[in-house]
Amino acid sequence: MANLPAALPAINDLQVLRFNEWCTLAGVSQRTGRRILASGSGPTIVRLSSKRMGISIGAHRAWLASRERA
Repeated sequence: MANLPAALPAINDLQVLRFNEWCTLAGVSQRTGRRILASGSGPTIVRLSSKRMGISIGAHRAWLASRERA
C-alpha cells in the first residue's frame, strides 16, 4: 500500500455513504443518526434524490475532527 498515489485519500473523501452505512461507521443507531442530523450538529449531507441522503467520507472525517476534545 505504500505505492499508492498521494491523491488517492482525497478521492476516497468524495465517496458517498448511504445513511445506514454512515450510521454503522459512526457507531450510532439510525434513530440517533437522524437526531444528530436534525439538530444540525452532524456532518454535511448530500441529497442523492428527493428521498435519499448520504454523507461523504470527507464530511464524516471533518465531523469527527470537530468533535475531538483537546
